Amino acid sequence: MTPRVEEPIREDQPTVATRRPWLALAAVLAGSFLHLFDLMVVTVATPSIRTDLDASASSAQWLLAGYALPFALLLVTSGRLGDTIGRRKMVLIGSIGFTAASVLCAVATDPATLIAGRVLQGASAAAMSPQVLPIIMLLFPAGKRVAALGAQAGVIAVATVSGPVLGGLLVQADIADLGWRVIFLLNIPVGLFTILAGWIWLPANDVLTKGARARLDIGSIALASGGLLLLIFPLVQGSDLDWPLWIFAPLALSVPVLYLLVRRQIQRQKTGEFPLIALSLFRVRAFVAGSVANFLVMGGVAAFFLVFVLHLQSGLGFSPSDIGLTVASFAVAAGVASGASVPLAAKIGKPLVVAGGVLMAVGMSALCAVLLAQGPELSSGLVAACLAIVGIGMGMLSPPLYNLTLTGVPAEDVGSASGVFGTLAQVGNAMGVAVLGAAFFGLLNRFDDRLGDCADKTPLTEGTDAVVGTCGPQATIPAQEAFTSATAATVAAQAVCYLLVAWILARFLPGKTKQA
Repeated sequence: MTPRVEEPIREDQPTVATRRPWLALAAVLAGSFLHLFDLMVVTVATPSIRTDLDASASSAQWLLAGYALPFALLLVTSGRLGDTIGRRKMVLIGSIGFTAASVLCAVATDPATLIAGRVLQGASAAAMSPQVLPIIMLLFPAGKRVAALGAQAGVIAVATVSGPVLGGLLVQADIADLGWRVIFLLNIPVGLFTILAGWIWLPANDVLTKGARARLDIGSIALASGGLLLLIFPLVQGSDLDWPLWIFAPLALSVPVLYLLVRRQIQRQKTGEFPLIALSLFRVRAFVAGSVANFLVMGGVAAFFLVFVLHLQSGLGFSPSDIGLTVASFAVAAGVASGASVPLAAKIGKPLVVAGGVLMAVGMSALCAVLLAQGPELSSGLVAACLAIVGIGMGMLSPPLYNLTLTGVPAEDVGSASGVFGTLAQVGNAMGVAVLGAAFFGLLNRFDDRLGDCADKTPLTEGTDAVVGTCGPQATIPAQEAFTSATAATVAAQAVCYLLVAWILARFLPGKTKQA
């Protein structure tokens, strides 16, 4: 058995040397921008795409699910591939694939071609995404790492804020009669820059795991991909399919498959072979606490926006532009707070992320109170103020948490850690949407009795306008009040979730974690 030598990430000097670390960082941050911007902008453009291509509701759902599934399935494998074949190769593979997929999406003339392009985009984004933080951790010593992480937070903020706004403007402008296609064409110059910059400036000598141990185990990849597919597909599609009984079969089957994956990793570590997932990560207290907290945060945020946008649009009749302006305060506040939190985390550390979780809970509690107090007469200004508080908390928590979580992880496992961290976030995203989405629609069904006999003709889940069309104007207030009650209940659950996050971080995140 070959002993495992674990070298921690260097704090006084770069673990991997390069003459142009900032230019190398520019390459991977451009790739990161591609992923985040595209994720946000397609959500806004989906109605226009559906109309132009005469796509069904199922096809429209797969424009998003077709990206999310391969992205989630391949994060762990891609993170480990970065450890074994090098992060430069993975960034180049991902950026070439994403650029080609964007061309395919832009020229698509039918839903099937567009969905195929989205699947390739998701797989390519999975190749790039787990490499960003490892490159920062390996190329920058502690003294410069804070600035690099701040640049990453800035890119995340710009992509998150500009995606919905720019997407709406571009689709509405209909530049050169291209309509929604322009959002995919925008990816091409950014993708070409990522390819060129990565080829020139990313160091080629970034493989820390050498020799026979670096060979990936195909069996582990198959088990990981199969187990995650069995777990995530039902969570992503269950609500759209109205949770038929058969969809619980793959959920149940995912448990033994993932158990076999864990057993295989244990066996490979015992024999000195290279595991796909470094199980030693789960002995690092900061990694476990941070991963669980991030799982809950990502699940909560994804579920909140699903439910709240449905409430505003289907329940209260807000227009898409009104919804965008109302929820924009969250993205702006999160972006500003993210830029400030990274340098502050180097001085404050754990208390900053705990305070972020508490602030998110406070913002959600305030929003719940506003919903219950104002009901159908909901004020956009008060909602925006509450969401700004949540956004500030999110900005205080998420960027520093990523850094704190990887503290103490051996340098040769940082790619695996990044992949596992990202995968847990995607599973949390899918699970949050599935659980709170089901709770929201379940509550709406329970409130059908407020409509009397009319509910048998048009259930509340069809939206207030549909109910009023069947039952008459007198059903407007009862329907809107039912939406408000269901939404307030899920928002209250969000507040509890973020308090739990704050408690986990306060209780289990090491108090004297050395900042990277």
